[in-house]
Amino acid sequence: MSGKRSRTARVAALLTAAVSAAGALTGTTAQALGGDAATSGASNFTAKIDIGDGARACSGTLINNQWMITAASCFADDPAQATSLPAGAPKLKSTATIGRTDLTTATGEVRDITQLIPRTDRDLVLAKLSAPVYGLSFLHPATSAPVAGEALKGAGYGRTKDTWVPDTLHSAVFTSKTVEATTLGIDGTPICKGDTGAPVFREKDGRSELAAIATNSWQGGCLGSDETRTGAAASRVDDIRAWITENTASTLSSWNTQMLAKTSTGLYHGMRNSNGDWTGFADVQKVAGTVTDIAYAADAAIKGKNYIFAVGGDGHVYEANRRPTGGWDAFRDLTNELGAKPAFTKIAVTSTGPGLALIGLAGGKVYHATQDADEKWSKWGDVTNLLGALDDITQVTTGQTTGGDTQIGVVSGTKAYHAIRHSDGTWSKWGHINQAATNIGPVNGMAFAGIGGDLQVVLTNSTGGIKHGIRAADGTWSAFGSLNSRLGADTMVSVGAAAVSGEFQTAVVTPDGRIKHTLRHANGKWDATEQVIGYPGSPQSVALTGSAG
Repeated sequence: MSGKRSRTARVAALLTAAVSAAGALTGTTAQALGGDAATSGASNFTAKIDIGDGARACSGTLINNQWMITAASCFADDPAQATSLPAGAPKLKSTATIGRTDLTTATGEVRDITQLIPRTDRDLVLAKLSAPVYGLSFLHPATSAPVAGEALKGAGYGRTKDTWVPDTLHSAVFTSKTVEATTLGIDGTPICKGDTGAPVFREKDGRSELAAIATNSWQGGCLGSDETRTGAAASRVDDIRAWITENTASTLSSWNTQMLAKTSTGLYHGMRNSNGDWTGFADVQKVAGTVTDIAYAADAAIKGKNYIFAVGGDGHVYEANRRPTGGWDAFRDLTNELGAKPAFTKIAVTSTGPGLALIGLAGGKVYHATQDADEKWSKWGDVTNLLGALDDITQVTTGQTTGGDTQIGVVSGTKAYHAIRHSDGTWSKWGHINQAATNIGPVNGMAFAGIGGDLQVVLTNSTGGIKHGIRAADGTWSAFGSLNSRLGADTMVSVGAAAVSGEFQTAVVTPDGRIKHTLRHANGKWDATEQVIGYPGSPQSVALTGSAG
């Protein structure tokens, strides 16, 4: 054939020529991207995959607690026929070592791979782990396509320019070249044997997201290769986010985390699905009407319906809700239903099962109201005399525990207090959390979430940092443990918490204008912290709730 080949032909030639060079190795233990050794704990979403007890080796990426994504050619009998890989259990015993930057150590986690779900249009496969892993970062699929000339990064366990079988994860830098319908051409750091399936990712708004996974390479710059070309191909993931979610969320909870962010530009709502991916944030006031000068907001959910409450500049409390189908009912002023009170400054809300319990702070007093299953409100009740008077109350929070107890917390001065409205309508007096539990310090913020009979509590310190403790169903308090290593040692602007499918989730707004999120599983293990992105403006407060579906 005369003349220049088309782009498609050139890419096809690259893929064909590179399969044997950069595809999964056979007959030898494979070996990281030819860049620099990664620092300890860096890119701990990266996995080293062993197939057939050393017959092949690849790299992979953790995308949630129990699923990875990698190249289908790693598992195919013929790597050149990767799109023909059958679904089901791997043909050969396969294990993944995840989050172990230095393979000579015992950090990270090791799991068998029990199930494969391949794509038929690209060299890509989802791999299920035998059991969940905790404390390691996920790499979420990108929300936009790569563009030519974009700076990208990578990490892998393959051969380097001078080491046949490295003991450490290596990092890399790339530049995107051609962007095809399902593939991405990249160049830069050499991609070597053992790097097939490695993540190719970008940094966006301070967070990493997965753009593609490495599949084929010319092997230029790799030990033992005379090749000079360093170009490589990778399978895109940005266009198949729905497919990834559909196939990896089925073994997890069907519950979603709802986040309400009050920012410098308005009020925004986003969701974290059971796969761990966040949606974009929607402008609540565009769909539910405008509340003038929103000062504070809170939310709670019942049977998939998300109720949002806002304190306007007039001190009134407004309610809107997002229906399970996704539509919104507009904000309405609740003054006529709840009764007129002094201007409110803070509110908190929790689901009681059939209805809601609303806590308000106005004129230094704490008020309580309930909504029944028919969405009818009681009038505000001033509960100061029932609970006891406290001076200088600045924060309120609430959560529900089994048995119908509504747990209420406030910050007074720099101290945390707790009380209970029992199912029979009676109230306890304020209890001084600083005296009931240890290792608290001066408090400037707090958030509650009930899980079963236990009350999970996070407290932010006025001197910086955040702590977590539990009030057990029998009324005893645990010592509070520091979350500084997860969420930071700053003096937080806001803190929110929620119980979602038996897991405790918390988020903070940091002084530099970021929202950070983490969760504690039912077994007591914490996930890695992630930065939440996608909301306009600078965040000022954050609230969380959970809903099914």
